[in-house]
Amino acid sequence: MFSNKVQISLFVDDVQKAVDFWQKLDFVVIDRQEADGSLVVEIAPNQTADMHFVIYDRNFIEKQSPGVATNPPQVMFFSENITQLYKTMQTLPIEIGELIQLEETLIFNFVDPDGNYFAVAQA
Repeated sequence: MFSNKVQISLFVDDVQKAVDFWQKLDFVVIDRQEADGSLVVEIAPNQTADMHFVIYDRNFIEKQSPGVATNPPQVMFFSENITQLYKTMQTLPIEIGELIQLEETLIFNFVDPDGNYFAVAQA
């Protein structure tokens, strides 16, 4: 059986810039390491979250594992208070889509500095 813990690798052009972006969204740094001179940072929505992102430098991954696909993941977050989260994110210097209603669910998307799209749906 699978556990609830999920770790998603994000391949980015600038690790620190990506970490700064996620920290603006209140993500916390879980671990920070260097691997062969390249920064690798693990972040999560909070210290006890079951889902973590591990942020790698895209060039490092391409050199170390040329066969690894570096296509961006399709990630859907959920929020208990999506309206408040949306209002908070509108105050940040990030690209954010409209808050729309699909059937009975509110949803919006946002873009990270590397052009990856993420969605947020009402929990």
